[in-house]
Amino acid sequence: MLKKLLLLGLIAAVSACGGINQVLAPAKEEVDPDKPNITLEDEKSAKEDSIPDAELKVKKNFFFGEKTKKAFTAYRDRNTEDYRLFNVLPEPIQVDRYVQEIFYHNTERDAVTKVQGRGQTLARVLHGPYERLVNDVVVEKGQFIYGMKHGTWLYQRKDSTLYDKEHYVKGWLRDAKITYYDEDTKTKVKEVIPYQYGKKEGFYYLFFESGNIAVKGQYVFDQKVGVWEEFHNIPGVVVQKRQIQYPSNFYDWDFEPYIMREWNRNSQTVYVSPKIRPQ
Repeated sequence: MLKKLLLLGLIAAVSACGGINQVLAPAKEEVDPDKPNITLEDEKSAKEDSIPDAELKVKKNFFFGEKTKKAFTAYRDRNTEDYRLFNVLPEPIQVDRYVQEIFYHNTERDAVTKVQGRGQTLARVLHGPYERLVNDVVVEKGQFIYGMKHGTWLYQRKDSTLYDKEHYVKGWLRDAKITYYDEDTKTKVKEVIPYQYGKKEGFYYLFFESGNIAVKGQYVFDQKVGVWEEFHNIPGVVVQKRQIQYPSNFYDWDFEPYIMREWNRNSQTVYVSPKIRPQ
């Protein structure tokens, strides 16, 4: 009798709670409206996204956005093996009209040749890494962009000791002070003053607004050295106007510069210094 009463009481309690399914069902968590609803599919996608992406394949022989071809030159004699390893652009290009040293592969001479940039069109222009090896020692290393030296260039002796380092930006020394006739667009170079380590060091250039060279010469340790040249402004041709001799060494303080020669616009000699020995 007691068992029947207990069973009836249990049934009544379950009914009051909404049935046996309600009693056995787990309690529902309160939903936070600000919390994102993450599904099993979301968790699967998250795991897949956690896998690192494969590295993009580096394009072979692409430098500064241009496809290039490998090339080399070789010179050998009894005691020396001299190799130059470089890349060239496959198609001719129009080079810079101001940079004084543009490098290209001269196939007739099988040599790396440099010319003055005048906006001319050249084939096999150097573009990308460059190395020169003498008897298996890298004596010169750098890179080119459209025939112009670019970035850091290193120079070593044959015993592998570093003796010089230069930094370029598209053919000009990185620290050079460059002014323009059109400062807004910077397409017409006016003057290039070379600087390295806070001193005037390297080749100086002054241009006419036409693009013709007006003056060029060399600085060493803030001093003018060697022969400086001035030119007439004649479209399409380069005609010297004057040569001025400065000391060969920057520390030769007692040297007095003097005009060596002068020419008129027709390239006729109008003056020769008596200090120059007759040829």
